[in-house]
Amino acid sequence: MNLLTINSFDCSAEAGGGVNRMTVLLSREFRKRGIGCYLGFYEDIPETFARAPFEGRIKLSRHFDDNAFASFLRSNKINIVQVNFLKKENLPTISRIYAIARQLGVKVIYAFHMCPGFQTVTYGSWEMVKYCVRQKKNVSAETKKWLMTVFRPLIAPFERLYLRPKYRIPYENCDVLVTLSESYFKPYMRLAGVTDNAKFKAIGNTLRFEEYITQSELSKKQKTVIVVARFDEDTKRISIAFRAWRKIQNHPVAADWQLQLVGEGRDRAFYEYLIDKWNLKRVVFTGLQNPQPYYRDASLFLMMSSAEGWPMVVTEACQQGTVVIAMDSFGALHNIIENGYNGMIVPNNNLPAFTEAIEELMWDESRRQQYARNAVESSKRFETPVIIDKWLKLFNSLLK
Repeated sequence: MNLLTINSFDCSAEAGGGVNRMTVLLSREFRKRGIGCYLGFYEDIPETFARAPFEGRIKLSRHFDDNAFASFLRSNKINIVQVNFLKKENLPTISRIYAIARQLGVKVIYAFHMCPGFQTVTYGSWEMVKYCVRQKKNVSAETKKWLMTVFRPLIAPFERLYLRPKYRIPYENCDVLVTLSESYFKPYMRLAGVTDNAKFKAIGNTLRFEEYITQSELSKKQKTVIVVARFDEDTKRISIAFRAWRKIQNHPVAADWQLQLVGEGRDRAFYEYLIDKWNLKRVVFTGLQNPQPYYRDASLFLMMSSAEGWPMVVTEACQQGTVVIAMDSFGALHNIIENGYNGMIVPNNNLPAFTEAIEELMWDESRRQQYARNAVESSKRFETPVIIDKWLKLFNSLLK
């Protein structure tokens, strides 16, 4: 069996991004099972990154070359093409990919790596607008985000109509549409304007790390609350963690705790501004780092994103016994976290509930330790062999 995976970008084990990481990880495991793995991509990545190994590569373009693509499929005996979620400018090429594949008897999978409708939940805040006014930059763009956030209930129906082609085109041009969770079937169908769910399958992401934290290591965790994220406020909403910390930091229960941010990004200066403005204490930036040792040391992990597909940081935190407190902003969260068992889920945008959950777990060490043990055990559902078997079962069903 030979598989061609098509991404927006070339792939490297050194590059970030969930689609890139999963493509590299899955292709490595597929090759161990005897599957030939090929890569199609539209854009290069920096030359400083070492390219991940594939049997062959084809660079594609929005000006699609039908003959070159057909030749690549034939010469490499491709059986299945898997198209991963594409940037909007490359989306129209899916119809060409599917037409050529059908002519050659090749099956096509479209893998959607986000939660349906994620495009409509970009987060804007008045605090960011005020910061941009002070800096005299990006004022218009951030004001637009803030207004869209405030008036989202009114504009949501129009946004769904605008998004319809982005969901309908992939649905119509694949044999199977894979989402990260069954909870995404109905939202995707609603956006695409379809009623038949026969094409849909759900396969979550696999764990990235091989090592689990041990029971003895769990007892040595530090009083650290951790955020692991790209510093993009409009999607990751890290300012919500700061708002909660502002309310918690002077409480006696938090006296020995620190808030640690692992990552980097365009909005770091905004976060430094908030720390200074709100007089936040015991907040530490680590920069861009391998997060695994930080998970192992930290006791609590915060997730505030406006939308996610299947965030690997959540399963990584569970695997290392870092108890997750998350806002309920995406369906797959419930596939990973069971509220009150291996973490806590609070209503989306409910800052008082979010703050209270953090305080509760800071105070109740016994409960925190039990959640941590449960998190480690429950994360084993997403071990690589388990997820690979799901993909192989799907591949084999298509080639019967």
